[in-house]
Amino acid sequence: MPWDIPAKDIGEFTMRTMTEGDAPGVVALYRAIYGEHYPVKEVYDPERIRELHEKGLMIRVVVVDASGRVVGCQAMYRLEEAFPGLYEIGQGMVLPASRAQGFTNHLLAYTIQTLGPALGVEQFWGEAVTNHVFMQKAVLSVKGNSEAGIELEIMPAAAYETERSASGRVSAVVTVSSPIKDKPQDIYLPALYEEIMGEIYGQGSWQRRLQVSDAPLPAGVQTRLAHTYIAGAGMLRLTVLAAGEDVKGQVSSLLGEYQEAGAEVFQVFLPLDKPYSGALTEAMRRQGFFFGAVLPRWFDADGLLLQKLVHPPDWDRIRLYSDFARKLLAFIRGDRNM
Repeated sequence: MPWDIPAKDIGEFTMRTMTEGDAPGVVALYRAIYGEHYPVKEVYDPERIRELHEKGLMIRVVVVDASGRVVGCQAMYRLEEAFPGLYEIGQGMVLPASRAQGFTNHLLAYTIQTLGPALGVEQFWGEAVTNHVFMQKAVLSVKGNSEAGIELEIMPAAAYETERSASGRVSAVVTVSSPIKDKPQDIYLPALYEEIMGEIYGQGSWQRRLQVSDAPLPAGVQTRLAHTYIAGAGMLRLTVLAAGEDVKGQVSSLLGEYQEAGAEVFQVFLPLDKPYSGALTEAMRRQGFFFGAVLPRWFDADGLLLQKLVHPPDWDRIRLYSDFARKLLAFIRGDRNM
């Protein structure tokens, strides 16, 4: 897919969208950082990297030196079950020998401020790992970015064996950009989460009319779910596309099936434009789920991420950069223990 996106010089290095010839260098970068343990194995396949890039499903920005060697990379990608205008920004990597030159900040700013708007992205979100604070700090250095929650234990410890940068599973701060193209909407807050969600929305510049949800789950509606299992991470993601009184049974069935298959982390994404979002949230809390994050535009409407763990998290391993992230973690810890 040809894009007329200007490259940017960073001293003796060049930052630009990936070309076909960069794919082996991107694979080499994954191996340098993660060895063979990155949980999504297609990142080790140059042809798959080229294919996703050409289709616009996973677009990468690279930093190359004068010889064309890839020394840094940032990806933007979207999930099939989410709104097509919402892209995740992630998988940022820089070779250890090149990490003192600010490439991470440049890659993030270029992707969010230049590439995203040029390609019609309406909203970005991301996951900043918590085995260190460097990515969290870099994300917040980009104007308009804010923190919207924390996902516990989403990355397996094996992914960090090569650099020996984590002693167990790794959590992530959920980050969101300012809206590139906003969609004003009514949002129904679960009463239990009204205060914390109000603070999260207050960090950004979205046009939302917030109100407390007080409607029951609709009768006569059949629940529809989409689900994705990331085997390498032991994580199941459920997306509630429609909810009725049968939602508890459907979710419970999937939880049992995938826990037997080895899942350790469960996430469920709930729509926030429905008057019954509070009742849906309570149904999930009765399944053991607790607060995770707010995700603007997940369904085109905003989404609420709830999470559940098979094993207790190691709270002491979670390193956070900002005071607000620490407040979010304290809320999540309290909600899990209720």
